[in-house]
Amino acid sequence: MLLRLILLVFLVLVVFEGKLISILLNGGNAGVTITSDPPAVNVTEEPSVTVQTPETQKTPAPAVETVTGSSSGDTLAGLPSLTGSAASVDAQQQSETQAERHPTVSNPDSPAIVRQTDPPVDDSYFADAVFIGDSRMEGFRNVSGITQGRFFTSVGMSLDGLASKPLIQTEDGNITVAAAVSGGSYKKIYMMLGTNDLGEYDLEGFHDRFTSATARLMELQPGAIFYVCSIIYVEEAKVTTGEYVNNTNVDKLNAILLQICEEQGYHYLDLNEILSDGNGSLIRDASSDGVHMYEEYCKRMLDYLKSHYIPVEEVSASAELEDEASDSSEF
Repeated sequence: MLLRLILLVFLVLVVFEGKLISILLNGGNAGVTITSDPPAVNVTEEPSVTVQTPETQKTPAPAVETVTGSSSGDTLAGLPSLTGSAASVDAQQQSETQAERHPTVSNPDSPAIVRQTDPPVDDSYFADAVFIGDSRMEGFRNVSGITQGRFFTSVGMSLDGLASKPLIQTEDGNITVAAAVSGGSYKKIYMMLGTNDLGEYDLEGFHDRFTSATARLMELQPGAIFYVCSIIYVEEAKVTTGEYVNNTNVDKLNAILLQICEEQGYHYLDLNEILSDGNGSLIRDASSDGVHMYEEYCKRMLDYLKSHYIPVEEVSASAELEDEASDSSEF
């Protein structure tokens, strides 16, 4: 009996001791099975992403049709790069279809306006011509491809500068426009001025000063065909001085220029006929700064001058008739 009791106690101790060891091995969590190799977990790999810092981030280039112009001579102060984007083909076609929406002159029927003449002349027509003007005329000289003619131009030239300031550079120093013109013999005078006078609030004063300046040039070159170029429209969205350099003021001064041509017998060249978008503005993207035109448009201007001219023989015949009338009046 005693032996059975001893055996029972022994068995109880063995069982109790085994459970105690199991509990100790499982960290106190009875009934939890720990495996040495946990089941595999399927993880979908995220695509790699490159984060660009301001130093490395790049803005994609706009899909804009560009026209690259050839380098031509010296680049003058005040003119933007003459190589850059030009208007898209769609914008050009749109401007052509809108050409009659906004009149480019105050009186389209004025006899002073030079009409298209066929056939167009070549550069030899400009061999005895002088071109006077501001930075827009300089841009025309630089990239239009014109090969003949004498240019007296200056960046920022205005009527006041034309009349009194020594703006023209020579080997002997700077001289006035009048002094430069007096040094040669010219049969045609082309003048492009007015952009730098758009802030002129005394419109009557502009009329009188322009008339005086052109009369002085005609005294120096009597008998010359005098061409007055219209002020070309600007692209107002790009102009930083839009409070006065705007197309409303361009229209006002162009009306005065046309009036002067009618009064003095000068010839008005309506450049906006080909450079307007049809709505009283420069063709979109024809310029980087809204004022100075790219090469393509300077070439258009040259083509316009070649097809809008006064035949020399017509001027000679008119002068002979005037001389005959003058002679007959003496008797």
